[in-house]
Amino acid sequence: MPATVIEVVDTAIKIGLGGIIGFVSTYTVTRLNHTHDANKERSKRHFDAIEQVAAHIEEFSHVALKYWALVVECVRVENDGKEWPKERAEQLNIVKAEYFSEAKNVTVAESKLLLLGLNAASEKLGNYTEFLKVLRRKYYVGKHGLTEEVMDNVREELLSLRQEFFNELSKAYKNGL
Repeated sequence: MPATVIEVVDTAIKIGLGGIIGFVSTYTVTRLNHTHDANKERSKRHFDAIEQVAAHIEEFSHVALKYWALVVECVRVENDGKEWPKERAEQLNIVKAEYFSEAKNVTVAESKLLLLGLNAASEKLGNYTEFLKVLRRKYYVGKHGLTEEVMDNVREELLSLRQEFFNELSKAYKNGL
């Protein structure tokens, strides 16, 4: 069967169009998959960073609450007219060292918040950490006139500022990218 020029051209067009359609389809699907994977990875890094921030701040909060508890314990003992055991004073020195050591993680956490553009959370963290500085400077073992009531108020404020920070961080986590 001799092929006419029209049949040859018709077959060539069909093959060419099929090739073009296949190429465009493959390119589009590959590009969409790549974009989806990149967005997924970016989103994962975003959530991981927020989780790391939360972990850093919670570690520092734990140390701050240990410090608070030891100061309250000392206040109770001294208000009862007793002497605070030397072992507890040594424990307080360890916690003070932890306090300064963990402060680095707070700086790391704040930088991650700024990098992610979470300015509101960074501001709440700043308020919280400023209070933690005040806690260490104003409320300490041996301070005259320190009472359990004052220290309870300090703890309430600490927990309130911590809650405000985590509420803001939670909003950022829920909103994603």
